[in-house]
Amino acid sequence: MGPCACWGAATTDMRKTLLTLVVLLAVCAQGVSFASAQGPTTGERFRSVDKALRWLAGEQNADGGFGTPTSDPETTCSVVLAFAAAYEEPDSVQAGGDSPLNCLETQVATYANSAEGAARIILAAVAGNRDPRAFGGANLITTIEGYRQTSGRYMADPSDGIAAHALAILALQASKETVLPSAKTWLRSQRNVADGGWGPAPTQASDTTSTALSLQALLSVGESPSSTAIGDAVDYLKERQTADAGFAASATESESDPVSTAQAIQALLAAGENLLSTEYSRCLRTPFDALLDAQSGEGSFESDVLVTAASTLGLMGRSLPLPGRGLSALKALEWLHTRQLSDGSFGNGGITADAVYAIALCGEGPDGPDWTKSGGSALDALESLTPAYIPSGPPGGPAGELGKVIRAVQAADAHPYDFAGLDLVDQLIDTYKDSTGRYHLNKIFSHDLALIALHAVSETIGAQALATVENEQLAEGGWPWAWDMTTADVDSTGLSLQAIVAAGGPTSPAVTEDAAAFLESLRFPDGGYPDLATHTETNCNSTALAIQGMLAAGIYREQPLIIPLETGGISSSWDALLAFQEPSGSFAFTASGPESRLLATLEAIQALVSPLYPDYETLSEGDDTIAGTVYARLTCGDGLEIVAPYSGDDNNDGTASLSYRVEGETSSWSPPSDMGKTGISYLLLPHLHAGATYEIQVTYHDDDPDGVLGEGAQHLTVHEGNACIPLALRAYTG
Repeated sequence: MGPCACWGAATTDMRKTLLTLVVLLAVCAQGVSFASAQGPTTGERFRSVDKALRWLAGEQNADGGFGTPTSDPETTCSVVLAFAAAYEEPDSVQAGGDSPLNCLETQVATYANSAEGAARIILAAVAGNRDPRAFGGANLITTIEGYRQTSGRYMADPSDGIAAHALAILALQASKETVLPSAKTWLRSQRNVADGGWGPAPTQASDTTSTALSLQALLSVGESPSSTAIGDAVDYLKERQTADAGFAASATESESDPVSTAQAIQALLAAGENLLSTEYSRCLRTPFDALLDAQSGEGSFESDVLVTAASTLGLMGRSLPLPGRGLSALKALEWLHTRQLSDGSFGNGGITADAVYAIALCGEGPDGPDWTKSGGSALDALESLTPAYIPSGPPGGPAGELGKVIRAVQAADAHPYDFAGLDLVDQLIDTYKDSTGRYHLNKIFSHDLALIALHAVSETIGAQALATVENEQLAEGGWPWAWDMTTADVDSTGLSLQAIVAAGGPTSPAVTEDAAAFLESLRFPDGGYPDLATHTETNCNSTALAIQGMLAAGIYREQPLIIPLETGGISSSWDALLAFQEPSGSFAFTASGPESRLLATLEAIQALVSPLYPDYETLSEGDDTIAGTVYARLTCGDGLEIVAPYSGDDNNDGTASLSYRVEGETSSWSPPSDMGKTGISYLLLPHLHAGATYEIQVTYHDDDPDGVLGEGAQHLTVHEGNACIPLALRAYTG
């Protein structure tokens, strides 16, 4: 074993010192830059995830489920989590009209008869934006609570081990249900004190899977990251890390595998560990590099659905439990019930209109019995309030008030052309002034609401009304709330983006690109937004409106909605929005000012169940091989590995090869060696002699019948150091 490999067993302080120096001194290299210890970029990880999801989608069975030869619930649950982890809609992944969640509904009776089965279905249902209290004809919360023993352990079948109990805790947390202290106490008591991990069953030897799930479960119910149990579990997982920066399944395994690596990533990130730090690097490789290198060219991991699904969660860097927008919205509606007044309203006409709209977006009937009080339904109350509410706004016309009511009435399947004795649509059309191109004299916000309402009822919107909004976009990319103002804000920008899309725009991609850049400039590190650049705290309303605007603009997988964290994890503005939700189901306006719950909750519901969320679509296939920039990287104890990134080649028929010769020599190049193909790179570890400098030639072969785009032949110069030790360190390391 070379000295590089020995570093993995060195003390933490020594390893950090050595690896930091390695980064600074560009070890073993002349004329070549190494990929940094920060691991693959977020874009590279997303590209790898997209390939994995596309492969998974191609493995879907006719009943919507996943598994071989027939759909099985564990595999189907795992695939649902994979798509949800990538912020995709699992219910829109369909075969013959059936989604994986549809398939799971048919398997509840046979799979939820164990604690592990019930927990897995709950986790999938929540992540898939379904309600586990009404899934497949069962209340799965009642089901799993029926499996709780007096000890606090969740167990219904002898096969229910540590993983089943940990998954049950995670399922209850995902469902926003109470987890009793005894469940936490039981799990903590089952750890193997000798090594800090958990085994598949009490008293059994520890393994990565059981430890990773137990760690995430304890953290989800409030166990302190600094507790002995968490610290020991983290140490156990650290000891499972292998020379390639991946993780092994147990102490008896010396090689990493993608499932263990992914599960360790999830658990360590949940514990607050920085997986991009030198502590988790192995010769400049991170755990994410280990996962990327395990992916095959067609996108799968080991050509296995379960392995590919599990690896996707690791690549995304998202820990369990995955939250569900749908369930959060339903919990918010349950709180909203407590705010409905005896006359069916929620206060004034504007708030009641927003409430009716939110209720309808969630698929409930604002005029039905669930939303009816002694004085009438929510829709009845809106109808009673509308005649007085329409003219109640500030000077400039009732466009905003009309827009709110029309949008709500249309969503509730009522008749905005004849509501409260009024033709609301005709009145809104009459507010438009040809001379200004505005529906409201003073407020862009009201003009935007008018455009959104007219789109909702399929009325024609004139080009001038759209141009009027676009022309008010300020230089920084955002919009103000009123005409001729010079300060843009997040709320107005989010609504204006929706209005522009509703009106048939934008007329140029620059409109939405500049708006996205403006919003990104104000986004906080957690993904939340303030209303103004001068404000230092995020708020629920602005975050919700920013999300809705970005969805309308078609920006939902890129910045500023998806946020790479400095630890290697990934979060999003959706996660930031969900963080405002309180145990009661309401949403606080800000962390420091939760008093404005009603308005914040209504705005949050609109964002959580927005009809603008896109269905999952596999990427359009591009079969050309697109060459990336070739580089070298270290491998512990073995020398230099040459990495040739690529994209495209979705039919997986491209190839690349490598040749080398000693620098300065006129000898011919070595015979070309075929490079191995991973998900996003070609790789080869050439057998170079220590102490020599080599010219490397990589060729992306143009025998790919689809062609090669970019620089198909690339050269770099590398120096193979003695056992990977940089010159500056040799005097100190022997």
